[in-house]
Amino acid sequence: MPNYRLIIEYDGRDYAGFQSQPRHPSVQGTLEAALAQHFETGRVIVHGSGRTDSGVHALGQVVNFTVDVEREPDRVRLGLNTLLPPSIAVVEARIVPATFHSRFSATGKTYRYRVFERRDRSPFSTGFALHVRRPLDWGAVEAALPTLVGTHDFSAFRGAGCVARSPIRTIDRAEHVAVEGGEHHLYFHGNGFLRYQVRRMVGTLLDIGFGRRPPAELQEVLASLDPRRAGKTALACGLCLLHVDYPPESLTG
Repeated sequence: MPNYRLIIEYDGRDYAGFQSQPRHPSVQGTLEAALAQHFETGRVIVHGSGRTDSGVHALGQVVNFTVDVEREPDRVRLGLNTLLPPSIAVVEARIVPATFHSRFSATGKTYRYRVFERRDRSPFSTGFALHVRRPLDWGAVEAALPTLVGTHDFSAFRGAGCVARSPIRTIDRAEHVAVEGGEHHLYFHGNGFLRYQVRRMVGTLLDIGFGRRPPAELQEVLASLDPRRAGKTALACGLCLLHVDYPPESLTG
């Protein structure tokens, strides 16, 4: 039974997150429906590299599934893209070893958070970036970012309902990049993230950028392990899953 691996992009605004949910549209449910139609079979269960929340986007979400039908991966990609809505696209398909699992084989993830800093909103960023009307002190944000790098207990940034067994995570990239046109990107790469972790870290960094707390306070928040010390959870619209890392041997056997 072939094991297919897909890389998909999606606009998260139309969905209540990646994971299937009763009575709410999801990326997983929409993809599974398209797969059942493409392969002309019963339900095809899709495994994702992780659960993105309602409104969160992806440029590099990875999924895998097995089905008792073998087809050329390009045929699967093209077929799915004719069946899926415009908000979801398959950008790569391949057959991988039976041992590959999009979640359990992953070794790291990269997220980007977009902030659009301008007095007036833009139709080209609405729904895909957090719009802020007054300037932030990005120097203060950059001074705080190194605090997040390393292996830490990230309980202070853990969202309610998180089912992860351990709050210990390793972040090896926390970076600010200024982009033309008033746009700013915050990049985070790590071996995994807790529910709402990136958005709560961003919310705390925004407090620092707006002068509501000094950069040094981020260390105090992290050490407190208390979610009440963190900033508000930043809006989902600015968050995008960019890439998921896998060891080469997991893709080739």
